[in-house]
Amino acid sequence: MIRGDSVAQVTRDGRSHAQGVALFLLAATAALSACSGGGGAPRTTAGPGSVPPPGARTLASDAYVWGSPLVVSMRTVQTFARLIGVNRLYPQQQLTDPQTRLIVAPNVDTLYSVAVLDLRDGPVVLSVPEIHDRYYTYQFLDMYTESFAYVGTRATGGVAGSWVIAAPGWSGTGPTGAQVIHASTPLVFLLGRFLVSGASDLPAARGVMARVRLEPLVPHAQASAPSGSALGEPPGTPQNVAAAGPSFFDELGDALAVNPPSSPADRAALARFQAIGVGPVHHPAGAATPSGRATLAQGVTDGAARVEGADASSVHEVNGWETRRQLGHYGDDFLLRAVVARSVWGANVPDEAVYLRSQRDARGGPYSGTHAYALHFAAGELPPAAAFWSLTVYGPDMFLVENPAGRYAIGDRTPALRTNSDGSLDLYLQHSAPPGHETNWLPVPAGGFTLIMRIYLPERTVLDGTYRLPAVQPAA
Repeated sequence: MIRGDSVAQVTRDGRSHAQGVALFLLAATAALSACSGGGGAPRTTAGPGSVPPPGARTLASDAYVWGSPLVVSMRTVQTFARLIGVNRLYPQQQLTDPQTRLIVAPNVDTLYSVAVLDLRDGPVVLSVPEIHDRYYTYQFLDMYTESFAYVGTRATGGVAGSWVIAAPGWSGTGPTGAQVIHASTPLVFLLGRFLVSGASDLPAARGVMARVRLEPLVPHAQASAPSGSALGEPPGTPQNVAAAGPSFFDELGDALAVNPPSSPADRAALARFQAIGVGPVHHPAGAATPSGRATLAQGVTDGAARVEGADASSVHEVNGWETRRQLGHYGDDFLLRAVVARSVWGANVPDEAVYLRSQRDARGGPYSGTHAYALHFAAGELPPAAAFWSLTVYGPDMFLVENPAGRYAIGDRTPALRTNSDGSLDLYLQHSAPPGHETNWLPVPAGGFTLIMRIYLPERTVLDGTYRLPAVQPAA
């Protein structure tokens, strides 16, 4: 998901405006949302003391980099929980359009099926029917932004089955034949994507999604399940957690109380930050002296600058197309994890999808609708995707821009694409329809724009960099 994989579109099946907001928050291929940090934990205080320890500013900077993905995730799930509840699936009913303006870079290829899982009161069971005639995936994200499990076309072959999702440390047994997925945090974001081949395919896609079930493992647990409001109020948006200043570390303490680190690398990092009072339930900013608060504030500023600076350096560019190949599994690369959480929260692992962004043509000029462009694929050189590929155009604000043709993306499911006699394919990117090439036309805004290519279930040549998208050529 490129930055951000919005005015809310109200769902058309009678759900409330708030529920519509929640569903469309995930229409981005780089999906970010808004929510709060820690939910219901008892508040205690700890701080760096009257005199900050040696290296406290550096420790605070490191702690910001390390902890910001957790705070971003907590704010995200909390907004969703308040809008759609917890441990309940909510399916998106309509494809994204230019009126959907909640999250930048929305896709027009899939419907989403989302849930906030709160596993503290017991496991839940995801039951999926056999789905072999449509690409789909359910992605399990922990609160540190690790994609720790998948169910779907790639991961489980589209077979029918039931999966028990359990909190860390759970040692029970599930129903006969069900597989157990051990989550790495008690709170989990479940993000499903179902491919849709245009508006005429919507009823069939909705029908498939409606057959998926999410239920508590113990039936009576539904009555006592926590409500969405139990996770607390958001202190700000996830797009700018640094705005909290030194209070970021208090919010981090609340988030840690609910979601303690499970990996050795994360536990070792947290142990370092105890010197400045960072830890589960701790509020170091609330307990600090003015000098201590200033040190924490400087650490947030420094850490945020490091994340922003690393954003560009983590991108790999070929022929004007930018991408990140290390998504979803971060190990001890806390800076990359923070970069991804800031700009492309919810991104799939590359085996599931690769996203490429282009902002300049082959000559290095920024895209503008005052010019015409062409993207030429030689015979046999279309994006190698086992599921689908799709090229989408966005305005300067990274939202879809209305056009008379009502076409916002072009790809392998676009009806009547015409190849050349030698088997090559030309796509025409311009503001006005190209005479004689309307079927291969992707309308672009009158002003500046950005392109995003999505390749779902990319083949090995995409993953290893052997395949390269051709550069977008300006018209002569």
